[in-house]
Amino acid sequence: MRIQSPINIGPFSLSFACPSLTIVEYLERFFAGYECNRNPDFIVNIFPSAELPPPLSQLQKQWVPLVVNGKGFEIGPDLINGELDLIQRECSITVHKDFFRLPLINVFQGFLYRLYHTLCMDLSIKSGFIHGCGVIKENAGYLFIGHHKSGKTTVGRLSNGLVIHDDQIIMTHDYKSLTMDSPPLPGRLRHHPDKSCTIDKIFIIVQNKRVSVNKLDPARAMKSLYDEIVLPLTLSSTDEGIARTKKAESCFDVLKLLPVFELHFDKWGEFWKVLSDVR
Repeated sequence: MRIQSPINIGPFSLSFACPSLTIVEYLERFFAGYECNRNPDFIVNIFPSAELPPPLSQLQKQWVPLVVNGKGFEIGPDLINGELDLIQRECSITVHKDFFRLPLINVFQGFLYRLYHTLCMDLSIKSGFIHGCGVIKENAGYLFIGHHKSGKTTVGRLSNGLVIHDDQIIMTHDYKSLTMDSPPLPGRLRHHPDKSCTIDKIFIIVQNKRVSVNKLDPARAMKSLYDEIVLPLTLSSTDEGIARTKKAESCFDVLKLLPVFELHFDKWGEFWKVLSDVR
């Protein structure tokens, strides 16, 4: 088996092993910049399949996100077949090499979500993914939350700060503070810091000609956070009810530590002049 260098994903270090040089090269491009020197906490074995994945049109008609049978699981149908062993800290999956090209690469990203949330659940770590742009500027950590095309990349580019990721953030709650980290997922702007960064301020972003910042009441803040947190589904459960409960708990954890503001930002970057004074 050819083994790729361990990858740093939040508090975990994952190593991928595969006999296919082509798949290893795909993985190296996908995870470029996230290599680390730590020993892996978890190993993912990838075995090439001789069978081509079904056409996307067929996949969309028959799509089932997860089927669990003991230690075995299937995502697809017929896209990812695997086995999960949390005792041995190992997962094995079977995929075709074409799976690592668009648009099926998005399914691999979904697998990474599930694997990450599985490890967090197993180790009782309060961490997960949120759609947002994380910026470090003047020793302060800013998290800008927004849906697709809301302006996360624009805010990052106008920051003149360090953008750790302009689309998705790993957010971790340790009871005393919130931290953010850059996941090894595609983004226009991303920088993987040496360690997690503390989140000091959270903003829901809305593009506008006039700059304004308003503190959200708990109900609106709760809804805004809930809409953008990635549902913490795992590789070992198909119960979305449990996942939605954990998602709501994540929102409450955030609101216990920090207020959430709505930011109306301009496309010239003038909004940055008022953010340092927001309390």
